Amino acid sequence: MAPRSPAGLGFQAYFELHIEQGPILEEESKTIGIVTGIQAIKWFNCTITGRESHAGTTPMNYRRDSLAAFAEAATQIRQIAIDHGGLATIGIVSAFPGSPNIIPGEMRFTLDMRHHRDDALAAMVTKARIAIAEAATRHDATCDVSPLQDSPAQPFDATCIAMVRQATEKLGLPAREITSGAGHDAMYTARVCPTTMVFVPCAGGLSHNEAESATQDDCGHGAQVLLEAVLAYDARA
Repeated sequence: MAPRSPAGLGFQAYFELHIEQGPILEEESKTIGIVTGIQAIKWFNCTITGRESHAGTTPMNYRRDSLAAFAEAATQIRQIAIDHGGLATIGIVSAFPGSPNIIPGEMRFTLDMRHHRDDALAAMVTKARIAIAEAATRHDATCDVSPLQDSPAQPFDATCIAMVRQATEKLGLPAREITSGAGHDAMYTARVCPTTMVFVPCAGGLSHNEAESATQDDCGHGAQVLLEAVLAYDARA
């Protein structure tokens, strides 16, 4: 199928129902998350290149160990995210050439960094790049950090948010405002029409996991809020 832009579809507004994919609503005993926006996300493909050599005959001080450099950088990147109140994830890691008796000459890994503010995320990325470069230098290695995806923070429409809040109050459901940590279709529709989302809790805060689940009651409450919010928005016209 040919790609199609939502800009030409004439949407009046967009409301999306989803599980939270995190633990906050469940931990705070909230039935509904009133989503105010989606946080900024940056992905990178990273490579640290040292030199492969024999594990049994190369003294520790002669090694150009790309894995050792990676391990140091990974620990520092985690702390950078903690210090800034953001998130950092290394989701894919590959050591080359991949033999038990060869010091890895190259490490390839992905880096996912997120924050609800664009400026804070930019600062995190700068510090992460420095951490990777300095770790590589300490091990006589080189590095490359290449952008893979860049999604700026996306605030949602104030009127749509108000309609969701009004719906939770009408239905008497405990709710709180929340920023989405994950990307959703709403991230794209928000660029062309008024948009917001409704979150319901998920068991244990688990998502992208086989144990991901939500109760029938929570899903039903989410659907009720979605319906009430859409009807209230439409009644404004």
